[in-house]
Amino acid sequence: MPFTATPIVAGDAFDQASRIGEEVDRQLALIDDPAGQHACLRRHWDSLASLGWLAVAMPEEAGGAGGTLSDLAALAGGAGRGGLPLPIASACGVIPYLLADQPALLPGLAEGQHRIVFIPAEAAVDDTTDVPRLAPDGSLTGAVVGIETPPDPTHLLLVLAGAEPALLLLPADAPGISARHYLRIDGRPSADWRFTGVAVEPGWILGRGEAVARRAAEARDLGALLTCVEAVSAAGALLEQTIDYLLNRMQFGVALASHQALRHRVAEMYVEYENLRGLVLQALRAAGAGDGMPWREIAFAKLRLGEAGRFIAQSAIQCHGGMGMTEALPAIRLARRIMMAEFEFGDRTFHAQRLLEAGRRAA
Repeated sequence: MPFTATPIVAGDAFDQASRIGEEVDRQLALIDDPAGQHACLRRHWDSLASLGWLAVAMPEEAGGAGGTLSDLAALAGGAGRGGLPLPIASACGVIPYLLADQPALLPGLAEGQHRIVFIPAEAAVDDTTDVPRLAPDGSLTGAVVGIETPPDPTHLLLVLAGAEPALLLLPADAPGISARHYLRIDGRPSADWRFTGVAVEPGWILGRGEAVARRAAEARDLGALLTCVEAVSAAGALLEQTIDYLLNRMQFGVALASHQALRHRVAEMYVEYENLRGLVLQALRAAGAGDGMPWREIAFAKLRLGEAGRFIAQSAIQCHGGMGMTEALPAIRLARRIMMAEFEFGDRTFHAQRLLEAGRRAA
């Protein structure tokens, strides 16, 4: 039986994002060189800005649409279903949330003039000595790896942890900042950033203290929630495509769907998908009903994404057989996207540790 996934948040925004994602995926599949892929992504990034995506969550007085969390979820879900390889969660949700008290910056962000990279305090480093830190003389040192970026980034929004948390907005071309750009396995632009004695100007520091840490944690949870919505939508599309493939792919005169082992594997994929979808939907409803981010619900959803998402992605690759080891099918690109989503805004280990520590404090 064919299967059609139900969006967590449906509507015009979801449909538009899904169509754009599928179109970008088709175009990228025909481009072999990284420069051509980068140009394609930059062109579509500018198009998304002109469509108002970056301004969805911004207040109307700042040139935004004054949208809600459901509006963001619709965009993230549509982008996930279409496999759009651009940082929708951070660009449309996390960064506007962190810059909400910086009205001078919002118009440029909404119009796409500021292409900002978000670097959280928990960003991956190759060595603990590389954790970015601000010296007493105002110089910034450190290095982070695997940071998702928009095409041709203009600024870095950096959260510093430590005794005095800080939020910095740095020009990407400032002296002492270097980057190595590349595409991740899911086709998303990413970079490793190094800070070598960057002389931080006072105007680059947007905030200090515990208020910055709290807001950054809320922004991270918002990003994790939107990433979960995106990954669930991608998993639903992947399940659809896997079932369609098994129903139509013939082997020794019969459809692959006639094999009991494959039918059982698809049933297991469906159970994992529905469980994950239920957790993410619950987290989204809790976030929409409360005054803050329901971090426990989001942590449980993100933890489950790391487990169920990987199972769904790996099972889809196996069900496609030899075709699952090629670049020929959109399903395989969706599988890679789902697996990478685990590591954005905290992986399963990070969120499991949060839940364990909260349980110990409550005991």
